[in-house]
Amino acid sequence: MLWLTFSSAAVAHNVFTTFTTIEWNSGDKSIEMVMQTHAHELEALLSLNIGKRLTFLDDGDYARLEEAVKPAVDKMVALEVDGQLVDITYLGMELQGQTVFLYMETKWVTAPKKITFMNAMFLDELPGQNNSVMATVGGIRRAGEIVADSGPVTMEF
Repeated sequence: MLWLTFSSAAVAHNVFTTFTTIEWNSGDKSIEMVMQTHAHELEALLSLNIGKRLTFLDDGDYARLEEAVKPAVDKMVALEVDGQLVDITYLGMELQGQTVFLYMETKWVTAPKKITFMNAMFLDELPGQNNSVMATVGGIRRAGEIVADSGPVTMEF
């Protein structure tokens, strides 16, 4: 009986995550970013930001949700490449099942030697939030995690 109590508690624990891949595209001379997040968490955050309840379950809300993503990205996501803070261009989003993919990029001509990335999405709203990141430059991969009070992840290549 004691085992059931502990195993039930472990299953009930909520885990909140985003996962961002960053890749330097030598052909396009750009750094491409794709962030994956849960649809219900993103719609709740965006609804709070704009003061109106929106949902991915209503096709009529999709355009308003997509419009609300850019200001959230501008506020909560930052990229520094080789010591230079760069502008991130939000390209759009895609809903696949319960996962939302956010597409972003910035122009960068040469292979980065150092990338510092910050994703503050949900860190203040969801206790235990973990924003993972993995960057690839020239076939070399580096990864890290961002949690409350940890600050950005720096990866060297």
